[in-house]
Amino acid sequence: MSIVMRIRRRIMDDKPVLIISDTHAPYHHAHALEFLKNTYDAYGCGRVVHIGDLFDFHYGSRHKTELDAYNFQIEYDAALEFSAQLTEVFPKGTLILGNHDLIPWRQLQEVNIGQEVLKSKNDIFGLPKTWDIKENYHVLNFPGWESDVLCEHGVGSNGMYGAINTAIAKRCSFVMGHAHSFASVNYRTNYKDTIFGLNVGCLADSGSLSQRYGKYFKFKQVTGCGVVFNPEMALFEKMRESDYE
Repeated sequence: MSIVMRIRRRIMDDKPVLIISDTHAPYHHAHALEFLKNTYDAYGCGRVVHIGDLFDFHYGSRHKTELDAYNFQIEYDAALEFSAQLTEVFPKGTLILGNHDLIPWRQLQEVNIGQEVLKSKNDIFGLPKTWDIKENYHVLNFPGWESDVLCEHGVGSNGMYGAINTAIAKRCSFVMGHAHSFASVNYRTNYKDTIFGLNVGCLADSGSLSQRYGKYFKFKQVTGCGVVFNPEMALFEKMRESDYE
Protein backbone atom coordinates (compact mmCIF):
# COMPACT_ATOMS: atom_id res chain seq x y z
CA MET A 1 0.00 0.00 0.00
CA SER A 2 1.39 3.41 -0.99
CA ILE A 3 2.10 6.16 1.56
CA VAL A 4 -0.81 8.19 0.16
CA MET A 5 -3.19 5.25 0.55
CA ARG A 6 -1.98 4.62 4.12
CA ILE A 7 -2.60 8.28 4.99
CA ARG A 8 -6.08 8.16 3.44
CA ARG A 9 -6.87 4.93 5.29
CA ARG A 10 -5.76 6.44 8.61
CA ILE A 11 -7.91 9.54 8.07
CA MET A 12 -10.88 7.28 7.36
CA ASP A 13 -10.21 5.06 10.39
CA ASP A 14 -9.89 8.11 12.66
CA LYS A 15 -13.44 9.17 11.87
CA PRO A 16 -16.42 8.01 13.95
CA VAL A 17 -18.21 4.80 12.98
CA LEU A 18 -21.97 4.71 12.40
CA ILE A 19 -23.56 1.63 13.97
CA ILE A 20 -26.88 0.36 12.58
CA SER A 21 -28.89 -2.50 14.00
CA ASP A 22 -32.13 -4.44 13.64
CA THR A 23 -33.69 -2.84 10.59
CA HIS A 24 -35.68 -6.05 10.01
CA ALA A 25 -36.39 -5.14 6.37
CA PRO A 26 -38.94 -4.90 4.89
CA TYR A 27 -40.44 -4.06 8.29
CA HIS A 28 -37.99 -1.21 8.85
CA HIS A 29 -38.87 2.27 10.06
CA ALA A 30 -40.08 4.37 7.12
CA HIS A 31 -37.51 7.10 7.85
CA ALA A 32 -34.61 4.85 8.85
CA LEU A 33 -32.34 5.79 5.94
CA GLU A 34 -33.01 9.51 6.23
CA PHE A 35 -32.24 9.35 9.95
CA LEU A 36 -29.06 7.34 9.38
CA LYS A 37 -27.78 9.69 6.69
CA ASN A 38 -28.44 12.70 8.92
CA THR A 39 -26.59 11.06 11.81
CA TYR A 40 -23.67 10.00 9.61
CA ASP A 41 -23.24 13.55 8.31
CA ALA A 42 -23.80 15.25 11.67
CA TYR A 43 -20.94 13.37 13.34
CA GLY A 44 -18.65 13.21 10.31
CA CYS A 45 -18.59 9.42 10.23
CA GLY A 46 -16.24 7.55 7.95
CA ARG A 47 -17.41 3.95 8.30
CA VAL A 48 -20.71 2.06 8.57
CA VAL A 49 -21.32 -1.20 10.42
CA HIS A 50 -24.72 -2.92 10.46
CA ILE A 51 -24.61 -5.26 13.45
CA GLY A 52 -27.35 -7.62 12.43
CA ASP A 53 -30.94 -8.42 11.51
CA LEU A 54 -30.75 -6.49 8.28
CA PHE A 55 -33.64 -8.67 7.05
CA ASP A 56 -36.48 -10.07 9.13
CA PHE A 57 -37.32 -13.24 7.13
CA HIS A 58 -40.68 -13.30 8.94
CA TYR A 59 -42.28 -15.71 6.49
CA GLY A 60 -39.46 -18.24 6.90
CA SER A 61 -39.20 -18.02 10.69
CA ARG A 62 -39.82 -20.94 13.03
CA HIS A 63 -42.31 -18.76 14.88
CA LYS A 64 -45.93 -18.55 13.75
CA THR A 65 -46.40 -16.37 10.67
CA GLU A 66 -48.94 -13.56 10.98
CA LEU A 67 -52.09 -14.38 8.97
CA ASP A 68 -51.87 -11.14 6.97
CA ALA A 69 -48.16 -11.47 6.25
CA TYR A 70 -46.77 -11.15 2.75
CA ASN A 71 -45.76 -14.38 1.06
CA PHE A 72 -42.05 -15.12 0.99
CA GLN A 73 -41.35 -13.69 -2.48
CA ILE A 74 -43.11 -10.36 -1.84
CA GLU A 75 -41.39 -9.97 1.53
CA TYR A 76 -37.97 -10.88 0.13
CA ASP A 77 -38.26 -8.57 -2.88
CA ALA A 78 -39.22 -5.69 -0.57
CA ALA A 79 -36.24 -6.45 1.68
CA LEU A 80 -33.91 -6.42 -1.34
CA GLU A 81 -35.33 -3.03 -2.30
CA PHE A 82 -34.33 -1.74 1.12
CA SER A 83 -30.80 -3.09 0.60
CA ALA A 84 -30.63 -1.24 -2.73
CA GLN A 85 -31.63 1.99 -1.00
CA LEU A 86 -29.22 1.37 1.89
CA THR A 87 -26.23 0.80 -0.38
CA GLU A 88 -27.11 3.82 -2.48
CA VAL A 89 -26.73 5.93 0.67
CA PHE A 90 -23.79 3.91 2.04
CA PRO A 91 -21.87 2.25 -0.84
CA LYS A 92 -19.38 0.60 1.54
CA GLY A 93 -19.93 -1.08 4.87
CA THR A 94 -19.81 -4.17 7.05
CA LEU A 95 -22.71 -6.45 8.01
CA ILE A 96 -22.60 -8.83 10.96
CA LEU A 97 -25.25 -11.51 10.56
CA GLY A 98 -27.98 -11.48 13.21
CA ASN A 99 -30.25 -14.31 14.30
CA HIS A 100 -32.97 -13.26 11.82
CA ASP A 101 -30.44 -12.96 8.99
CA LEU A 102 -29.42 -16.57 9.65
CA ILE A 103 -32.92 -18.01 9.24
CA PRO A 104 -32.30 -19.38 5.69
CA TRP A 105 -29.28 -21.35 6.92
CA ARG A 106 -31.11 -22.68 9.98
CA GLN A 107 -34.06 -23.79 7.87
CA LEU A 108 -31.80 -25.62 5.44
CA GLN A 109 -30.19 -27.42 8.34
CA GLU A 110 -33.65 -28.55 9.50
CA VAL A 111 -34.08 -30.50 6.28
CA ASN A 112 -30.45 -31.68 6.11
CA ILE A 113 -29.46 -29.57 3.10
CA GLY A 114 -26.03 -27.93 3.03
CA GLN A 115 -25.62 -24.19 2.61
CA GLU A 116 -23.73 -24.83 -0.63
CA VAL A 117 -27.07 -24.66 -2.46
CA LEU A 118 -27.48 -21.00 -1.49
CA LYS A 119 -26.20 -17.99 -3.36
CA SER A 120 -23.34 -15.98 -1.89
CA LYS A 121 -24.19 -14.02 1.25
CA ASN A 122 -23.77 -10.72 -0.59
CA ASP A 123 -26.22 -11.87 -3.25
CA ILE A 124 -28.74 -13.12 -0.69
CA PHE A 125 -28.81 -9.72 1.02
CA GLY A 126 -28.48 -7.68 -2.16
CA LEU A 127 -25.19 -6.15 -1.00
CA PRO A 128 -22.34 -5.22 -3.36
CA LYS A 129 -18.85 -6.63 -2.85
CA THR A 130 -17.89 -3.34 -1.21
CA TRP A 131 -19.87 -4.57 1.80
CA ASP A 132 -18.07 -7.16 3.96
CA ILE A 133 -20.20 -9.76 5.70
CA LYS A 134 -19.13 -11.25 9.03
CA GLU A 135 -20.83 -14.29 10.52
CA ASN A 136 -20.23 -13.56 14.20
CA TYR A 137 -18.36 -10.38 15.07
CA HIS A 138 -16.38 -7.42 13.74
CA VAL A 139 -13.54 -5.53 15.40
CA LEU A 140 -13.19 -1.76 15.03
CA ASN A 141 -9.57 -0.61 15.00
CA PHE A 142 -8.57 2.98 15.69
CA PRO A 143 -5.03 4.20 14.86
CA GLY A 144 -3.16 5.43 17.91
CA TRP A 145 -5.23 3.36 20.35
CA GLU A 146 -3.96 0.19 21.97
CA SER A 147 -7.44 -1.26 22.41
CA ASP A 148 -10.19 -2.10 19.92
CA VAL A 149 -14.00 -2.16 19.93
CA LEU A 150 -15.80 -5.49 19.57
CA CYS A 151 -19.10 -5.48 17.66
CA GLU A 152 -21.58 -8.36 17.78
CA HIS A 153 -25.28 -8.72 17.10
CA GLY A 154 -25.90 -9.40 20.77
CA VAL A 155 -27.33 -12.91 21.06
CA GLY A 156 -26.50 -14.04 24.59
CA SER A 157 -26.09 -10.46 25.86
CA ASN A 158 -29.73 -9.65 26.57
CA GLY A 159 -31.18 -7.34 29.15
CA MET A 160 -30.90 -3.74 30.24
CA TYR A 161 -27.21 -4.11 31.09
CA GLY A 162 -26.35 -6.75 28.51
CA ALA A 163 -23.85 -4.59 26.64
CA ILE A 164 -21.83 -3.41 29.63
CA ASN A 165 -21.91 -6.86 31.27
CA THR A 166 -20.43 -8.38 28.12
CA ALA A 167 -17.88 -5.56 27.90
CA ILE A 168 -16.78 -6.31 31.46
CA ALA A 169 -16.64 -10.05 30.81
CA LYS A 170 -14.52 -9.58 27.69
CA ARG A 171 -12.66 -6.53 29.08
CA CYS A 172 -13.06 -4.46 25.93
CA SER A 173 -15.53 -1.90 24.64
CA PHE A 174 -18.52 -3.75 23.23
CA VAL A 175 -21.32 -2.81 20.81
CA MET A 176 -24.56 -4.73 20.32
CA GLY A 177 -28.17 -4.48 19.14
CA HIS A 178 -30.65 -7.40 19.32
CA ALA A 179 -32.36 -6.19 22.52
CA HIS A 180 -34.76 -3.73 20.90
CA SER A 181 -36.06 -2.31 24.17
CA PHE A 182 -32.74 -1.18 25.64
CA ALA A 183 -30.45 1.51 24.26
CA SER A 184 -27.68 3.22 26.20
CA VAL A 185 -23.96 3.66 26.75
CA ASN A 186 -22.44 2.57 30.06
CA TYR A 187 -18.82 3.16 31.02
CA ARG A 188 -16.43 1.38 33.39
CA THR A 189 -12.94 2.59 34.28
CA ASN A 190 -10.10 0.85 36.12
CA TYR A 191 -6.54 1.90 36.87
CA LYS A 192 -5.58 1.41 33.24
CA ASP A 193 -8.34 2.44 30.86
CA THR A 194 -12.04 3.01 30.20
CA ILE A 195 -14.37 0.68 28.34
CA PHE A 196 -18.00 1.07 27.32
CA GLY A 197 -21.00 -1.10 26.56
CA LEU A 198 -23.19 0.33 23.80
CA ASN A 199 -26.63 -0.98 22.90
CA VAL A 200 -27.93 0.83 19.80
CA GLY A 201 -31.62 -0.13 20.00
CA CYS A 202 -33.26 -0.85 16.65
CA LEU A 203 -34.69 0.64 13.47
CA ALA A 204 -37.66 -1.66 12.93
CA ASP A 205 -41.16 -0.27 12.52
CA SER A 206 -42.78 -1.01 15.88
CA GLY A 207 -46.21 -1.03 14.24
CA SER A 208 -45.33 -3.59 11.57
CA LEU A 209 -46.66 -7.12 11.59
CA SER A 210 -43.25 -8.60 12.33
CA GLN A 211 -43.08 -6.65 15.59
CA ARG A 212 -46.55 -7.49 16.91
CA TYR A 213 -45.08 -9.93 19.40
CA GLY A 214 -43.97 -6.93 21.48
CA LYS A 215 -47.46 -5.44 21.80
CA TYR A 216 -47.85 -6.48 25.42
CA PHE A 217 -44.21 -6.13 26.46
CA LYS A 218 -43.53 -3.87 29.42
CA PHE A 219 -40.54 -2.30 27.68
CA LYS A 220 -41.15 -0.97 24.17
CA GLN A 221 -38.51 -0.69 21.46
CA VAL A 222 -36.10 2.25 21.43
CA THR A 223 -35.52 3.57 17.92
CA GLY A 224 -32.09 4.92 17.01
CA CYS A 225 -28.49 4.11 16.10
CA GLY A 226 -25.00 4.36 17.57
CA VAL A 227 -21.81 6.28 16.90
CA VAL A 228 -18.40 5.04 18.07
CA PHE A 229 -15.66 7.68 18.27
CA ASN A 230 -12.85 5.56 19.72
CA PRO A 231 -12.39 2.66 22.17
CA GLU A 232 -13.32 4.92 25.12
CA MET A 233 -16.18 7.00 23.71
CA ALA A 234 -19.50 6.26 22.03
CA LEU A 235 -23.07 7.51 22.00
CA PHE A 236 -26.60 6.39 21.28
CA GLU A 237 -28.52 8.68 18.91
CA LYS A 238 -32.24 8.53 19.58
CA MET A 239 -34.56 9.12 16.63
CA ARG A 240 -37.04 11.87 17.40
CA GLU A 241 -40.18 10.73 15.64
CA SER A 242 -41.46 14.32 15.40
CA ASP A 243 -38.48 15.25 13.21
CA TYR A 244 -39.63 12.81 10.53
CA GLU A 245 -43.38 13.24 10.44
